[in-house]
Parts: sequence; C-alpha cells; structure tokens
Amino acid sequence: MGRLRIPLVILLGLGLGLGLGLLIGWRLYPTEFVNATPAYLAPAYQQDYARLAAAGYAMDGDLAAAQTRLRSIGDDGEAVLTAVMIDAILKQQNEQEIRQLVNLAAAVGINSPVMSPYLNQSPEGTP
Repeated sequence: MGRLRIPLVILLGLGLGLGLGLLIGWRLYPTEFVNATPAYLAPAYQQDYARLAAAGYAMDGDLAAAQTRLRSIGDDGEAVLTAVMIDAILKQQNEQEIRQLVNLAAAVGINSPVMSPYLNQSPEGTP
C-alpha cells in the first residue's frame, strides 16, 4: 500500500498543478495584446497586411494612410510589399490584386521591371 501511495500522490499533484495552471492562464489572467502593431505578426500575416494596405489604397486613394500602414509593418514594410507583389506576379495570382499591389508600390516609389505590364492599365470591364 505504501509503494502505490507515493506515485499516486505525485500524479495527483501533477494533475492539480496542470489544471490550476491552465485555469489561471486561460481563464483568470489570459494574455491580452493591446495596441500591438503588425510588426509583431508572423511574416505570412505581414504579407496579408501588405495586401490589405494595397486594397485600402485602391479603395480610398489615400497615399499617406497607405504609407502609414506599410511603416507599421516595420522598417522593411516596403520590402514586404515588394516581395508580395513579385510573388503574386510570378504565381500569376488574381490580376486585380496584382494591380493594387503594383499601384501602391509605384506610389511609394518602388520601381521594378515586372511592374510595367500592370501599370496605367485599368482591368477589363471597368471605366
């Protein structure tokens, strides 16, 4: 009976500790991110944010707001935009999205030969 008691107490203690830790961490005091910038995002989500910044610029034409969004990614915001744009062009993704990325890149001063087919052309069916 004494030999079973020690492992049982250890397992019970581990179970209680794990349960209490999960309760405190997930329910009572969960981590809350407040006023976090896109610079803290994983690279894949930073690329999504650059796509959204380009879509926002296409919608409202506000270059200052688009530049602020790119800067919020970090010092390499324009590099992220360039990488997303080139990747979208090489993978021949949605042409409207490519045009949005190219137009924002051109507006912030990025110049690349791969951009030329998509500059100053409106998509089919739009005035």
